[in-house]
Amino acid sequence: MNRNIQIFIVILMGLALSCGCARRGVQPGQGTPSEQLFYAAGQQFAAGHYDTAAELYHQYLNQFPDAGQVPAALVKLGMARVYLGQYGVAGNIFSRIQAQYPGNRHALEAEIGQLMIHHQTGAYEKGVARAGELLRQPLSQAQRLRVELLAGDSWMALNFPKDAYQAYLNAFAAASGDEEIQKVISRMKTALAMMEMTDLSDALADLGNRHPAGYLMYQLGLRYMDAGFAGDAVAMFSTLLREFPGHEHAASAQQFMEAINASAASDQHIIGCLLPLSGKYATFGHQALNGIEFALSEFSRARGIDSIRILVKDTAADPETALAALEELNAAHVSAVIGPIATADQVAVRAQALRIPLIALTQKPGITETGEYVFRNFLTPAMQLRTLVNYASDSLGARRFAILYPDENYGDVFMNRFWDEVLQAGGKVVGVEAYDPDGTDFADPIKKLAGLYYDIPEDLVEAPSTTPLAYNESMRPEFPRESPDISDVLTAYDTDQWHAELMEAIQARRRAWETATAEKQGPAPIVDFDAVFIPDSPAKAGLIIPQLAYYDISRMQLLGTNLWHADKLIHMAKRYVQGAVVPEGFFSGSRTVQVNRFVNRFRHTYTGLIPGFMEAVSYDTAWILFDLVTPPEVRFRAQVKQGLYAMPPFSGVTGTTTFDPSGEAIKDIYLLKVQGRRFVEIVKKGNLP
Repeated sequence: MNRNIQIFIVILMGLALSCGCARRGVQPGQGTPSEQLFYAAGQQFAAGHYDTAAELYHQYLNQFPDAGQVPAALVKLGMARVYLGQYGVAGNIFSRIQAQYPGNRHALEAEIGQLMIHHQTGAYEKGVARAGELLRQPLSQAQRLRVELLAGDSWMALNFPKDAYQAYLNAFAAASGDEEIQKVISRMKTALAMMEMTDLSDALADLGNRHPAGYLMYQLGLRYMDAGFAGDAVAMFSTLLREFPGHEHAASAQQFMEAINASAASDQHIIGCLLPLSGKYATFGHQALNGIEFALSEFSRARGIDSIRILVKDTAADPETALAALEELNAAHVSAVIGPIATADQVAVRAQALRIPLIALTQKPGITETGEYVFRNFLTPAMQLRTLVNYASDSLGARRFAILYPDENYGDVFMNRFWDEVLQAGGKVVGVEAYDPDGTDFADPIKKLAGLYYDIPEDLVEAPSTTPLAYNESMRPEFPRESPDISDVLTAYDTDQWHAELMEAIQARRRAWETATAEKQGPAPIVDFDAVFIPDSPAKAGLIIPQLAYYDISRMQLLGTNLWHADKLIHMAKRYVQGAVVPEGFFSGSRTVQVNRFVNRFRHTYTGLIPGFMEAVSYDTAWILFDLVTPPEVRFRAQVKQGLYAMPPFSGVTGTTTFDPSGEAIKDIYLLKVQGRRFVEIVKKGNLP
């Protein structure tokens, strides 16, 4: 039988396999010889007869080298060689296509063919790299689906299921039709079964309740069961049933959930407490314990519930002791933990691993980033400064701010955060000066802040000022070297024993300076800011504020942190600190009925002791947890965690509290101002007693 007759028979076989539909307008027995041959080859390829298809494509290329379907025939020929395991031959064909038809859509198909060769030959690293390059090019939806699937398969071969899942997720977005979707889901389920529990949780958080989240929920539920986290498993299966009631795993999830609930032991609602009752932070630990115990008695009295117990462990402010105490609380099946105050970072990591809801009482940066079970209810720098700046901007009309801060960690943190909040509020920071935290004379940074430190060229000097204290360094009179400024006055006093004599000494120096400079006036201080922020202790602020007045830096708003809330500040700075505004987490002198009742009952219980912030915030934290664990349907720690995220605003003695998605408390904190010899509450709108 001659060659032409063989080809004709093969063509007839190809036509017999067809469904009668035309391809590019070709019908059986119709079309040009090149079209019929190309069509027959395609039918053989589609049927999986790759040997025959390759032979037919060779015949097509040899007989019709100038036909319009030559690039497509080369692609199909290369793919047939791949399926036949002839990777070297296939690679040469794909390289030929890329060289002859650069930028053509067939060149992209050849590139995908090269990607298939990498995967089939075990060159997985090259495969994922090549897939990344391909995905940056304009691909059709079908091409993108194939590339993402190949990338996912290569990541799986490299044992990187997390990366494989991401590729399959992208493939899911490109898939169309049930067949393609099921092909992607089948691969994705394999990747999910191999992923770490934390990776599954992160992936679900990114995906939300969008498809195919149901598969992640089911896999997470299984992992929680295996790890012994029954509450998390129930919560996850419950979410799956609620969000995807018709899911293929819905029936299994329901069965697992019923089995867990049937075997769950009754919880006695024990709240664990990790507090430093010995060691250097013992004072804070006992204050917190007083607040928690008082909350338990008040809650039991108000609600008529006596089933809640607290289990207290001493951390001694030691990481190892704290971790051992947490393990004991876990063994006691506590529903949640209050604390710690110190060692929070180490304990938070372990609490997250044990899936115990923990509400830390600390300012430790980033503590809630540990995981979804770690919360914080405390007064943070962000909380203070957002409230302070918003009040200064909105209520006081301040737009331009200056910052005078100690050159140490506390000062750096508050300076940077204050600056951020000012910008967020639409204001400007027009002056920033640091000072030695161990010093007592702050003349240089104050003069720099007010433009008094550096000489001013004569041609820029304005008319003489009438301000008595206006001067610059070059115009200072010739005092004896031992008394060029006020440092001798300041250092002569113990900063812990400031009294009226200090102010008299400063005023005496002021009068001496006025006399010495009466004949030669200098430039006035440049107070181009509406408010000055000083994040430091009351002892240091009490030194700085009178010096601001000494240099005629006045008529601007003083702003501080909660550290300023001390009688010592008023005693030291007296009239110069009047009107200063500070944020605070709790104010025992508040006009609200709730705080008055709390303070009076606390004083009665603890024989005249006035509660401070630590007692108050511990009281609120405990009450929040007592409220969450008492409903009979709450049987698992995961439900307590979910309750913390979903709880409505809690109105407590430290203000209104909710938790954001990261576990940080959102609080409506207090603002205080100095009025006479005491601090008074600034009553904000909606915060009336």
